[in-house]
Amino acid sequence: MQLLKIGGVAGYVSSSESGLSISAFLPTNQRQTMNTAELFVAVQALGSIGLTKVAICIDSSYVYGGATGSAKRWKVRGWKNTKGVVVPNTAPWKALIDELDRQGKVVEWVKISSHMGIE
Repeated sequence: MQLLKIGGVAGYVSSSESGLSISAFLPTNQRQTMNTAELFVAVQALGSIGLTKVAICIDSSYVYGGATGSAKRWKVRGWKNTKGVVVPNTAPWKALIDELDRQGKVVEWVKISSHMGIE
């Protein structure tokens, strides 16, 4: 019996009139870290929501900082940071920026506290 190789699970919830909740396995060709999971979720959410104006509430400072400015600067610099070092997780960042550009979506990024309401 051959076992399927799957990655970690990432989930997100989109609230709208129709209601949408999606979970997905991270691609096994990506690094399996919290940062890649957060990026994957943002890309998947943007790709699955048919609205042109959305708010994404996220607890990841890494994704929030990148999505609200750093990623566009990295893209201009050839995906390198200010020290000239290649940015980690370049492929998911490219996917996020491409999704934003392709869809022409207006996104309001909202930083929320981690694990709100979880004890």
